[in-house]
Amino acid sequence: MTNMTNKRKSVRIGALALSIATAVALPATANEWRAWEGQAEFAPLAIYTDGSDTQAALLTCDAKGMLSAMISLQPASLPEQLAKNAPYSRSESATVMVGSASPVETTVRFIPAIDAIESRSHEVAAKVFNAAVLGEPLKMTIQRAGNVDTVLPEPNEVFKAFAKTCQKVRDARTKS
Repeated sequence: MTNMTNKRKSVRIGALALSIATAVALPATANEWRAWEGQAEFAPLAIYTDGSDTQAALLTCDAKGMLSAMISLQPASLPEQLAKNAPYSRSESATVMVGSASPVETTVRFIPAIDAIESRSHEVAAKVFNAAVLGEPLKMTIQRAGNVDTVLPEPNEVFKAFAKTCQKVRDARTKS
């Protein structure tokens, strides 16, 4: 019996040491803007944040240079969440506010299976974008779905490349 107890203690200590070593090896800014898989970091059309302690965000730029956004209602990995089967969604009324600016009333798409909301409205996605640029809190109240109250990571090189790429797409579209 004592030999089995010692083995259990060894396994627990080993697991604890492994988790401490993993935590120390993670970068301090694990929650930063990243190019979506398959997107070039120097010219992405889709970027996202992932964090275990805050809501994740996804910003995309379409062929017209218009933004859309997705926000998780709980801390989550959006790539993992989007890989799940989520066939059902519904429209919900929402209020979006950045910092102390005037709130915007809108409709978002709530996807219960992945506990996320999506907005294809450029105006709403621009609020998400601006929350990151300004470093202001992003607050969303979604009827019958929940609330978001988060501060997005500050813009890094990937975020800046996304902004430039989307602006180039928008400029090219308006010139033609």
